[in-house]
Amino acid sequence: MATSPKRIAWDACSWIAHIQKEKILGADGKTVAEDRGAMCRPVLNAAERGILEIVVSALSLVEVLCKNREAGIDDQKVRDYFDNDYILLVSVDKQVGDRARQLMLEGHAKLKPPDAIHIATAAIANAEELHTFDDRPAQADPQQHRDELLPASRY
Repeated sequence: MATSPKRIAWDACSWIAHIQKEKILGADGKTVAEDRGAMCRPVLNAAERGILEIVVSALSLVEVLCKNREAGIDDQKVRDYFDNDYILLVSVDKQVGDRARQLMLEGHAKLKPPDAIHIATAAIANAEELHTFDDRPAQADPQQHRDELLPASRY
């Protein structure tokens, strides 16, 4: 009997980093301090091989489109990334909204509504990890909300 793939979640910033091949420059403005696009590739490779399933909130469709439009990247390319068998697209429904609202009411410092939605989506979809480059979601209690907030560099 085949085992189910490990389920992880990606915040919109992980998709943006991958699609835009994002690189963060060091203090000198020339040296690459963090190649976020390259950090995402092994995760996608693992998903393509059936080792992982990537959970993504439907909210990401809008967030990723906006950021990539600003960068001049075609919308069809963006949509194609979400049209794979290894992507589990989760609707922002009442259950997700209530969980995100609960996070906001718990007073997590600097947690913005889109971040709360991504965390709630990961928790409801039983993702073992939430990969993000954003430091704001780290204010939420990972144990309580079933999130292990890690950069997309683990695979």
